[in-house]
Amino acid sequence: MKISVVIPTYNSAAVIRLTLESVLRQTVPPQEILVLDDGSSDDTVAILKSYAPRVTVIEQANRGVAAARNELSRLATGDLVAFLDHDDLWHPRYLEVQSGQFARHPQAAAFFTRHDNFNGYGDYAWSDQGWDCGSATEVIAPVNFVARYNRSTGTFYSMSFCCVPKAVLAGLGEPPFYEAVSGVDDCYLCNLLPLAGPVVYTPGQLVAYRVTGNAQSVNQLKNFKLVVDAFQRLEPRYQKIGDARLRRAFQIEFAGKRRRFGKTLMGAGRVPEARAQFWQALRQVGQPASAVKSLSLGCLSHLPKFLQPRWPASQRGSQQ
Repeated sequence: MKISVVIPTYNSAAVIRLTLESVLRQTVPPQEILVLDDGSSDDTVAILKSYAPRVTVIEQANRGVAAARNELSRLATGDLVAFLDHDDLWHPRYLEVQSGQFARHPQAAAFFTRHDNFNGYGDYAWSDQGWDCGSATEVIAPVNFVARYNRSTGTFYSMSFCCVPKAVLAGLGEPPFYEAVSGVDDCYLCNLLPLAGPVVYTPGQLVAYRVTGNAQSVNQLKNFKLVVDAFQRLEPRYQKIGDARLRRAFQIEFAGKRRRFGKTLMGAGRVPEARAQFWQALRQVGQPASAVKSLSLGCLSHLPKFLQPRWPASQRGSQQ
């Protein structure tokens, strides 16, 4: 089995060495490490080239992370494609565990592991991992993964925890990352994965997710709109499948995304647009609990402002 590690980078000079060193320390080394620089203006490219020939460096004008991931997915020649963001770190056994899970579960659409958040620009101190990854494995059926992914508070939220078989990426029938929603393109892919099979989750803490002190605020209004756009793109794919439970699970989560976007629109004072989202969410699915939530929010949006709830702000800090 051949493993490809793919890393998109942009202005990552402060952290990219540690990221690459975590890849080069793997107990099961990858057969190729592909790094695509998305138009950096700092010393990222010079640092990357200092790792040649162990690392293959590709450069492109700035097009966003989704375009970078698509190009890396196309170029990867491994049976298993291991995604890693430019500032995150892997435990030395990460690829050993993920490749082992792939060998045990060749029918799976993707493989995730647990992670830990850490602060700053330094390295991460790993603790001993005494768990048996085989017995701790969870195989998540597609219908359950749709709900788990969309309601998770962080378990699956980064491609740094995710490996996908090349055959799955190639079999999607389109680029795996939807470039029109770059920034939430991982959400698009992860909601596409259930159409390809179950997902394997290993609860071993094998990834360190970096949170930096200068993290910028997140425009929730923009992000929630992009998520709704991603679901709209996915909807025709789900409508074609024969699994009614999976179609229904997708529609329930789509309605939830519309409600969340609508609440944020209310917080931004964009009331007519918010009501349109609540109405569309109400029509999204005939599931009673979902319908009640959508109808309640629509009714609340018509109350005098002093009787309305405190709607979410359109900006929040990006630290997890």
